[in-house]
Amino acid sequence: MKRITTVLLGLALLVPVGLAGCKTAATAPPLAPGYMNQADELMGRTLAGAHAFYEKIQQQSAAGTVTLSAGEKVILNDLAQAINAADPAYLAYHNGQGTQAAAQAAIDLVSTKQAAVQAQIPGVQ
Repeated sequence: MKRITTVLLGLALLVPVGLAGCKTAATAPPLAPGYMNQADELMGRTLAGAHAFYEKIQQQSAAGTVTLSAGEKVILNDLAQAINAADPAYLAYHNGQGTQAAAQAAIDLVSTKQAAVQAQIPGVQ
């Protein structure tokens, strides 16, 4: 009887562990349609955000809500050039004709230039 009790107690202790299962690694969120992997999606979203940011400043400048100094225009033009260089590098990667490293380097430069604009031009978001 003592042996049966010990076995049942042992099984009772194992059941909750078995039901809980093992922890698994966190799964990545599903990809948005049209992207081939997480890196592609992140780069595409980053580049789209940079385009939107640049266009917003252009609109604010045209509307007169933001007045850009000559130095600020240089920084903004640097961003525009980085975006223009990143577009074909990213699209080549996205279409399977370029390397991830080249696209990532171009996107990283865009992010750096965008941060410089945000730091130097007050009032832009």
